[in-house]
Amino acid sequence: MGRIIITDKATADLATLVASLSPGGRASGATLERVKALNPHLSDTMKLGAGTVVFLPETTGLKAGAGEPVGAESLETLGSRLRVGLRDVESRTASRFEALVADHGLVRTTLKTAAAKRLVEGDPQLKKQLAAADAHFETEQKRLAETRKQIKEAAKTVEAEFARLQKLLG
Repeated sequence: MGRIIITDKATADLATLVASLSPGGRASGATLERVKALNPHLSDTMKLGAGTVVFLPETTGLKAGAGEPVGAESLETLGSRLRVGLRDVESRTASRFEALVADHGLVRTTLKTAAAKRLVEGDPQLKKQLAAADAHFETEQKRLAETRKQIKEAAKTVEAEFARLQKLLG
């Protein structure tokens, strides 16, 4: 079984954190490599902010008691919470997208009426503003569609990473 640590203060990088958790303040290359393998979400040069989650291997290369024990149950709980959060974000994004599409549809329908057409044709400034608003609607729809796609991809990545971590932590 592995261990988990959540940093309580900013740390220069992963190597510095591992060294601080190692006997004598120096981490072996093998220990650092094992920690890196468990933490693909952290790069070698990335500054670790307070609250960073770091998975630690069971190894003699770290001080006794470094981190908290993590089991399949706690990892599954963390994964479950993350999946629920991602579903919530996806749901809110979908609702926002649907509302935007509905609003855009209502505006277009309204502008097709005879009275609106006469008003728009008689005012070049209004025509220009409506064209800009229509372009903004289109851009926002594309942005939200891309965001929805990214959220779905992130959810798939989370599932795959948790499955991989569960195998690593046994």
